[in-house]
Amino acid sequence: MLGLDPASRNTRVIVLLSLLGWLGVVLLLLLLAERSVPSFHWTLAIVRSKASGSLADVGWLDLFRIIRPGSRFGLRDLARIPDAYAAIRNPYDQPGDLSAGGDLFRSDCGECHGANGLGGRGGPSLYDRQMVKGGNDWALFETISSGVRGTAMPASSLPWRDKWRLVAYVRSLGAASSGDSRSGPAIRAVEPVRYEDILRAEQMPDRWLTYSGGYDGHRFSSNNQITSANAAGLRLSWIRQYEAVDRSIETSPLVVDGHMFVTVPPNRVEALEAATGALIWAYDRDLPGRLSLCCGYVNRGLAVLGSTLFFGTLDAHLVALDINTGRVSWDVEIADYKTGYSITGAPLTLKSLVITGVAGGEFGVRGFIDARDAATGKQVWRFYTIPQPGQPGAETWTGDSWKTGGGPTWLTGSFDPRANLIYWPTGNPSPEFDGDARGGDNLYTNSVVALNADRGNLQWYFQFTPHDLLDCDANEIVVLLDGGAANKRQPLLAQANRNGFFYLLDARAGLFRSAKPFAKQTWAKGVDSHGRPETNPAARPGEKGTAIYPSLAGATNWQSPSYSPLTGLMYVPVLDWGGSYYKVPTKYRSGAPFLGGSFQYSTDASAQGAVRALNPSTGEVRWEYRNAAADVGGLLSTAGGVVFGSQNQSFFALDANTGRELWRVGTGGRTVAAPITFLNRGRQMVTIAAGHDILTFSL
Repeated sequence: MLGLDPASRNTRVIVLLSLLGWLGVVLLLLLLAERSVPSFHWTLAIVRSKASGSLADVGWLDLFRIIRPGSRFGLRDLARIPDAYAAIRNPYDQPGDLSAGGDLFRSDCGECHGANGLGGRGGPSLYDRQMVKGGNDWALFETISSGVRGTAMPASSLPWRDKWRLVAYVRSLGAASSGDSRSGPAIRAVEPVRYEDILRAEQMPDRWLTYSGGYDGHRFSSNNQITSANAAGLRLSWIRQYEAVDRSIETSPLVVDGHMFVTVPPNRVEALEAATGALIWAYDRDLPGRLSLCCGYVNRGLAVLGSTLFFGTLDAHLVALDINTGRVSWDVEIADYKTGYSITGAPLTLKSLVITGVAGGEFGVRGFIDARDAATGKQVWRFYTIPQPGQPGAETWTGDSWKTGGGPTWLTGSFDPRANLIYWPTGNPSPEFDGDARGGDNLYTNSVVALNADRGNLQWYFQFTPHDLLDCDANEIVVLLDGGAANKRQPLLAQANRNGFFYLLDARAGLFRSAKPFAKQTWAKGVDSHGRPETNPAARPGEKGTAIYPSLAGATNWQSPSYSPLTGLMYVPVLDWGGSYYKVPTKYRSGAPFLGGSFQYSTDASAQGAVRALNPSTGEVRWEYRNAAADVGGLLSTAGGVVFGSQNQSFFALDANTGRELWRVGTGGRTVAAPITFLNRGRQMVTIAAGHDILTFSL
């Protein structure tokens, strides 16, 4: 105010004070509005996010258009998740908008992309295409508004609303690849999946509702259209191909009301039309640049409850997705991925809970099983598989070794609703090959733990391989069986273990019933009357390597077994292969491999895969189907008397009673996932993930 006369200065001061007073009144009104009107609260939260830099991808002009009254852009989502790509939803998606968007596309984009979006002069097809900036609403709006640098795609000068109408039309071509799609095949919405539906899953032939098909782990279907008499007539119905980043897709799909839900590397969920494989919607998760993963970008499936899908991520989050749109309902961190945690297995839903395990035994994590409220993601209980000092079992660890003890829980458990018990298998202790610093049995690694479903407290445990030195994870699927006479039910728990023994336990008390080798093994002389192994003293990792069976891949592994209540047989994927175990002391570093040694597979030609049918009461092998392949896949049995399985790059059907090959087809890629089957429009279909593809067959 230098150079002004006193009267002018006083006038300026009065005006400035008035403005400040009015500004204070406005701010006060805004604060009162924020408290009383939810939309003001969300608007202010969004503006704060933009001011703090959290919404850098949205310009101020676009933001004001989005948050203006009546904009219908979903302010609550954007306020809660300050990520334009995840939260902004296009409100211009009604039939009139789509029609107008189609006209705009043909006039402005048809020359390059073709009038129908199938590709034209220099432009690619937009059908089922992963877009450069992503396929969600905001990414497409950005692409249309700004163009794509280095390509022939120019920035658009269309009005604001027309750009959004164009987004809606492009989405209708199946270009969605992140978060939510209102496009895709016109099929009915998914009915909510009730807990009661999962309880009787095996009575619902048109659905596949859990990773193993039901709570009992049977992976058995009542579908019987495909039989030993007609399986040779199976033909490919559809194939969906991916540019996956890993050797093979390992998903086991879910099927609900004509929708199929799959997971694809690196961390993608897709909803497909079960009849054709056409994309309905997709969700992509952005992953950190550096992850501690033992075995690649692996995810084996989903869980469902109500109108929500549940998905474990490689950065150790549990995500809830709306089953009809793919929108994120909630997203919670289960563990810190920087220390080696990840989630690779399918969760398990029951009652109002979603249960998940964690991977990371190769990185010295402390394993646990987590139960979350399915509606909110809030933790209900957590059971650590490595007890801390003062807890039962802590005496089985030396010093502080429990802190990095392993015990991962990376495959899906089973559930007995009558006993209200969850049976969850656990993995190896850490470090894997060097047990010098972790003296004792190392509970509860390489075990099955039975937990009360409501509280998560331990009811009983059984340890298959105490003080493991050979990475004998017990994470294989545990299967619930009914034993005894018809009038005297005896609930049993069976597992073909990675260590080469087939176990039978009392399911209510965990008491040992029997164990018998089902594959070649040299690490143990046998088991005693309590089920404790009598180890071979020579079968220990050494500095020069020790040759031992089974190999690091195990006599069996995560690839699912199957049990048919019609034949009374348990079908197990088996690998007869050995190798050399080396002991190399390793110092623990957070997030780094903590192995204590290494392994080398034998290079002779003795490695063979097989399907073996076992009598679960005795462990006796009834028949086997062998193949000179070092890969074996998961199994599925059906009421049609067929067992489906895979080895290497082939998918096959066997006679459930004899093991006779009925049908075989080449898949063109490594095939290790577990197949599923379901009825669609009255026709039985069988789906398998193979290599970078998902294939579905029918008669």
